Order: sequence, then structure tokens, then C-alpha cells
Amino acid sequence: MKEIYSIILAAGKGTRMKTEIPKCAYPILRKPMIEYIVDRLAQTQVTQNIVVVGHKKEVIEEILKDRVLYATQTEQLGTGHAVLSAKSLLENKEGLTLILPGDMPLMSVKLTNKILNHHQEQRNDLTVVSMVFDNPKSYGRILRDDEDRVVGIIEDKDATYEQKQIKEVNSGVYVIDNKLLFKMLEKIKLNENKQEYYLTDIVELMAKDYKVGSFKVRDAYMMMGVNDLYAISQAESYLREEINKEHLLNGVQMMSPNTITIGHNVIIEPGAHILPNTTITGDSVIKCHAVIGPNTEIHNSTIEAHAEVKHSLIYDSKVGEYTTIGPFAHLRGHAEVGAKNRIGNFVEIKGSKTGIGTKAAHLSYIGDAIAGDRVNFGCGSITVNYDGVKKHKTIIGD
Repeated sequence: MKEIYSIILAAGKGTRMKTEIPKCAYPILRKPMIEYIVDRLAQTQVTQNIVVVGHKKEVIEEILKDRVLYATQTEQLGTGHAVLSAKSLLENKEGLTLILPGDMPLMSVKLTNKILNHHQEQRNDLTVVSMVFDNPKSYGRILRDDEDRVVGIIEDKDATYEQKQIKEVNSGVYVIDNKLLFKMLEKIKLNENKQEYYLTDIVELMAKDYKVGSFKVRDAYMMMGVNDLYAISQAESYLREEINKEHLLNGVQMMSPNTITIGHNVIIEPGAHILPNTTITGDSVIKCHAVIGPNTEIHNSTIEAHAEVKHSLIYDSKVGEYTTIGPFAHLRGHAEVGAKNRIGNFVEIKGSKTGIGTKAAHLSYIGDAIAGDRVNFGCGSITVNYDGVKKHKTIIGD
């Protein structure tokens, strides 16, 4: 079994995003785009990931930390130059290299493994991953000879009218023999028009003496490059549908699932019921027979079995079993609401813990408190002990 490496290109400025955040760090469903890619590659045959960074590289490095190796592209001189930045890390290693953009968060684990298997089964030296579009727009076109062999890629801006009629396009994903990669990169010439080194030029160079094949992706949306905020919204829609479908097939009830957003890391047990306009993100856990929504947001929180949360916000907190929350309640700051509680209209709980059977039915603030079992907070109750410097605990017995 050959070692398989990946080079993820994440050095670009992403000017079309029109935000200060580097494109590959932009969140989709509250998770950075680049993290989707690295998480999925960790479930494939790839054994080592190298991320090429450049513009605001510290942002990418803070997200991924030591999960990957880093190569730095010091100048924006094109995709060929970006891959060459990883030379010192990979040049002398045997195996295969998967090259992919850092703005492609939808490529699935299954598809990635199919591409890698195809490359090895066909004994290709280079595999170009392609798609077929009725309207190829600005994509580079795949050039083939009379025997249908891939012989090159022409960028849209450099293509003739006839070449622009080609519907098979380059996805920006390649699999290549690792040692051949850096040998061929040294032969790429500077494009005079753009003053860049095109990685796509490697295809024509290798087609002369090596076996170049292709892998056509049927579900082209998986190869979608996210270049602007409109594309972010499209990617979120695809991910939302993918995640919701998985939960539905696992026995989670959803009313109007197109209005429900579930994050990638959320765990929902079978039998839970999610109502419209609900967002659940982070490392949240929803236990069986809990009812969530409508109009509710939950982040990094655990909702125990048979609990009900409606029209409320819950962040970094825990709700006990058979407890009802809302409408219009707000839990935050590691609040822990016990079992069989009733937390009602316009109640905020911050950094507090309640026992079994406690009630705060309306218009209360419970801050930095420990309340025992069967406590009743009347309308307008407030616990807060702040002396201007420290917040002191309020302790209420059973």
C-alpha cells in the first residue's frame, strides 16, 4: 500500500469574499471551511496533510494547529508555485499526492477514496478530476486527443471559441506520483499574461511521456469551489440537506427540515423531535424524545431526554431530563438546569446550577447561583452578587 499525502492550497487572499477573514477560514455552519476538508481527509486513505498557507497564515494555523504540516507561499505566483512550496516536505518521499483547493468543503470521504482507488487501479501517473457542466463559465477546459486521452487543460481566459464549447472542466483536484510531481513542477514556465505558474500546465507536460487519466465526478456540487458569500450560502444549503438527511434516516423527526440547521458535529439521538426554524451547532447533544423548537438556537449544549425547549437560546449549557425551557428563555455561561425544571418566559440563567423540580416561570435573572431542589423563583426574582470586582455565588437550599 502506497503512502498517500495531500497538499491543500490555502494561501490565496480570496478577494471575492470581500471580508477580512481568509477565504479558507470562513465558517460554514459555524465551522471553518478548511476544517471540513481536513476532517474528511482524516477518514480517507491519506496519511499526511500539508496545507500551503500565505495570506494571514496565522489564522489557518490557529484553526488547524498541529493536525497538519505547513508550507508557506511567500508570493502569490499561482497554483504551480503554491504546490512547489511543499517541495521540502515531500520531494524525496515515495507514494502519491492528492492536490486539492482549500475552498472545496463538500468533497465527501467516499468520493475522495473513489478517486484515489481509481488512480491506483488504472495505474495512472496523473489523474485529473473533472466535471461536466452545461454552462462551464470560467472553468478550465479538459483537452482530449482523438483517442479520448487527456492531453491538457486550457484556462477559460486563454481558450479559443471552439475550446470554450467543451463542457468537461477541471475541478482543481489531482492525484499524482509524488516524485514525478516535483520533477514536473520544475519544468512549468511562467504565464506571461498573468505572471503566474499554472499547475494545470503539468497535464500537457506529463501527457507526452506518462499515463494521464481522468475521473469524472457525477455529483458536481461536491467539487464546488467557494469563492464568495453567495457560494457560502449554496455550500451551507448542500451541507444542511446532507446532515439533515442523515439524522432523518437515523430516526430523528424534523418538521420542515429545510428550515432546520444542524451543525456537523451535533449528536441527535433517535426519537428526538426538531421543529421549524431551529439551529443546533457546535458539540451539542440532543437526547431521545427531546423536543426542540420552534425558533430555537442551541450551541455547544446538552439537552437530556424528554426535555422541551421552545423559542429560546441556549449556549454552553445543560438541560436536565423532563425539563421545559421557554418560551423566550436564555441559558448561557455553563448553566446547568436540573431535571423536571420549569424555566419560563423571559428567564435568563447564567453560570448557575439548579436542582430537581425547580421553577422560574417568568421574568427572572438567575446569575452565578446554586439553587437546590424544588426552589420556586417568583416573578421578577434576581440573583446577582457583583461588588464591582468579583462575582460572588448565591446559594439557595432545597
